[in-house]
Amino acid sequence: MILGISLPLTAEAQWIFVAHRAMNRIQQVTQDQDDGQTQNAQAPQRVTQVATVILDVPAKRVYDVATNATKNNQHVTVISNDPASMTIKVKEADQSATLTVSALNKNISQLMIVGSAPAGQNPQTSRIVNAAMNLCNDMGKKCEVGSN
Repeated sequence: MILGISLPLTAEAQWIFVAHRAMNRIQQVTQDQDDGQTQNAQAPQRVTQVATVILDVPAKRVYDVATNATKNNQHVTVISNDPASMTIKVKEADQSATLTVSALNKNISQLMIVGSAPAGQNPQTSRIVNAAMNLCNDMGKKCEVGSN
């Protein structure tokens, strides 16, 4: 009986340990876009980048900070802002990005930014990663780029 009660606690403790290791670490993925116009010998012109970060901040606060940041950024145009899904779509010149905030629990959220970027841009310093880093700073969180 005692063993049966302690197993769920052990699993939850492991999840909490993993979540704390991932907290405030910006993970990013870059994928080449095949627009059908590139030849085999040519490199793609654009890439899709995704940056995610788990924050010990309520999702509503992350969304509010992101809304204010995009509204006050003169370099981007807000295409849409949906409070129900906590999704913001922005455009800067010929680049676009979608920012989504998800609640993982009451006080932990995930920020995900998906956008396009020129091929060959260093993913560690991309606009997508910089946007995630800036939002972390705006919330008083010290985030770092994780090693993939």
